[in-house]
Amino acid sequence: MENIIILGGGVSGLMSARELSKLGYAVTILEATDRLGGRIHTIRNSLFTQPVEKGVEFIHGNLPLTIGLLKESGIGYKPVQGNMIRVVNGDWKTQDDFTLGWDELIRKMNSVSKDMTMDEFLKENFSDEKYTDLRTSVVRFANGFDLADTSRASVLALREEWMGEEDEQYRIPGGFDQVINFLEKECLRSGVIIHTSTPVVKIKWGKNDVNIITSNKKTYNATKVIVTASLGLLQSGRSIIFQPGIANYLHTAKKIGFGTVIKVMLEFKESFWEKKKKGIGFLLTNEIIPTWWTQLPSSYPLLTGWAGGPQAWTLENNDDEGIMDLALQSLSNVFQKTVDELKQKLIASSVTNWKKDPYSIGAYSYDAVGSIEAKKLLNVPVEETIFFAGEAFYEGPSFGTVEAALVSAKNVVEKVVNSE
Repeated sequence: MENIIILGGGVSGLMSARELSKLGYAVTILEATDRLGGRIHTIRNSLFTQPVEKGVEFIHGNLPLTIGLLKESGIGYKPVQGNMIRVVNGDWKTQDDFTLGWDELIRKMNSVSKDMTMDEFLKENFSDEKYTDLRTSVVRFANGFDLADTSRASVLALREEWMGEEDEQYRIPGGFDQVINFLEKECLRSGVIIHTSTPVVKIKWGKNDVNIITSNKKTYNATKVIVTASLGLLQSGRSIIFQPGIANYLHTAKKIGFGTVIKVMLEFKESFWEKKKKGIGFLLTNEIIPTWWTQLPSSYPLLTGWAGGPQAWTLENNDDEGIMDLALQSLSNVFQKTVDELKQKLIASSVTNWKKDPYSIGAYSYDAVGSIEAKKLLNVPVEETIFFAGEAFYEGPSFGTVEAALVSAKNVVEKVVNSE
């Protein structure tokens, strides 16, 4: 029986472990942090009335592996509801009022045959002054939704994603960590060994022979290793040492875009925003924390603030208290309430700056120009011994999602089996 070691206990690592153990492989997961889940991180504490998500929160459409896993595990999920509102200079507009020009944008995107960055595309096709609002809207959407730097982001990839995006989105009311808990139980039932708080510092390898050294000087041996570490960690220069080196792979990984996000969760005594406008789902603003959403259809009085991609860059060096102050000031400006008024209504709060997470160093990936070719290399195992998996290595339109991580896990299992 072959011995496989998986670096990382996020959803991709757990899914890979489950599938391989079912096939009779001896599998060990080494997770650097003290918990499983990676960028799925549900908070359950006495401050918040309900579970809240520091990381992954939404399922963007009827994605087959994600929905299939929820059905298999019996985990409930519900559609997201509410209107999308843009607030500009105190003027509240519904979605229909601010999507003017998007049809022309998609038509022009569909005519692109050679890849270019989104900035280059906008300059080439929408540089006229009459498109100012459209350009701003496109850049903000790419920044906020995809965490993408438009000076790097691939037009062809964004086109594929935006064209395939479904209107229906879902949440898991009982917490996304239920997925992690289910996969963990499945793994343990199949004999998978899981070690948390076990950072890997070095991988010494030859073909079908791997020695993995952890920070506490323990050594683990295997015939193959699957690396599901965050792309942010692989790109950081603080990554795991490979002996012999795999510089070509690590250099190529930098060609994939990797964004960051700051997420602020605020539970209030009441849903005061309903008095301003009923049925708010998402608020898009020009504030420092620009995007906000409610928990509709749930009446849970939680507002979540989101600053993604370049919007987060200017904030990422602030401490949590400073970010909280900016979040409350952003809401103050939108709802015309003083910060003190908001503080009086506040029950619980949390700030997550994914850039500062030492094992994530960011949130999720996007396709830059050149990413498609980079992924082709990274999805070829090194000497049939070192494999990469995770949302960043997924090839398809649902990048940056749990679905991407699950698809990548399924694919890497197939490659391990075929490598024998």
